[in-house]
Amino acid sequence: MNSELTSRAKRIMLAAGIVLGLAGCGAVGTMFPEFEMRPDTAGQDAGMGGAMGMANPSDPNAASMPRRTIMPETLVGCRGHVLVPALGMTMVPVGGPPPAAGQYIREERLTAPYRVIRPGDRITTDRNPSRLNVELDRMGRIIDLGCG
Repeated sequence: MNSELTSRAKRIMLAAGIVLGLAGCGAVGTMFPEFEMRPDTAGQDAGMGGAMGMANPSDPNAASMPRRTIMPETLVGCRGHVLVPALGMTMVPVGGPPPAAGQYIREERLTAPYRVIRPGDRITTDRNPSRLNVELDRMGRIIDLGCG
């Protein structure tokens, strides 16, 4: 009888665990925390192209769009997942002055190995899965992240 009770208790615990686990599947929330905009960037949509997510290519001050959908979990191997919120921000080169307005990230804050790819740069074909590739647009804003 004692083993029957133990078996029944295990089944009840398993059923309760499944119910609680499934209850979390429909939870409302976000994977990443919200972040606030600095006052000098009010009205911009985190560098992602404004309210509708569309950038005006003829406006040099328009927010840039990422080249593709970037999944943070694919960037863990090269530590790029921490830079996903920086998409659209200006990358300030080592020793360079910060931009007059808007959010930015300094190149010296990146951890080696990394490679900054600017428009027109030639890149080597060697592949290093632990190297972070940061691609910039012509205005120096981050438009793509990848490992390799």
